[in-house]
Amino acid sequence: MEAIITAATVLTMYFNAVNSNDANFMYNGDIEDGRVNKIEVCERNDNQKMEQKVEYCYEYDEQGRLTSKEMLSWDEAKKDWVKNSCLTYKYYKNGYNVEVRHWNAEKQQYELPQEVTLYRSAAPNLTTVKTYKMNEAKDNMFLTSSMIVMEPLDNRLLAQQ
Repeated sequence: MEAIITAATVLTMYFNAVNSNDANFMYNGDIEDGRVNKIEVCERNDNQKMEQKVEYCYEYDEQGRLTSKEMLSWDEAKKDWVKNSCLTYKYYKNGYNVEVRHWNAEKQQYELPQEVTLYRSAAPNLTTVKTYKMNEAKDNMFLTSSMIVMEPLDNRLLAQQ
């Protein structure tokens, strides 16, 4: 299983959003060396004025793989971006994990992951996906879903059979 979330993947998602037909949203991206560092999302209000809504900040490792995606929300009263949540990507030989963390404004830090999804290669073209959530006591995680995903076979392989 190869890394799926790369700088090129994030760049493609950005261009898809920018080229969408939804005129109620505007996307302003900070792109450097083919990597999206930030995307600011603005929404058209009832008075047809664009308002800041969400900002996404991306970080990558030396191999160009996404390591974190932080979401900030616009605080109109403070006139500033406020941390909301963060997805952290951890890569392994046979797959990767995605952790969901929420910002604790009181402690000024991200909490322990509230949800973790594990993507593992089980065989060629076969990936297992398991999602765990934190329990109410916040001392253990429990399995909430488990599935197997089959990727399409290469048509050339089918033609050879």
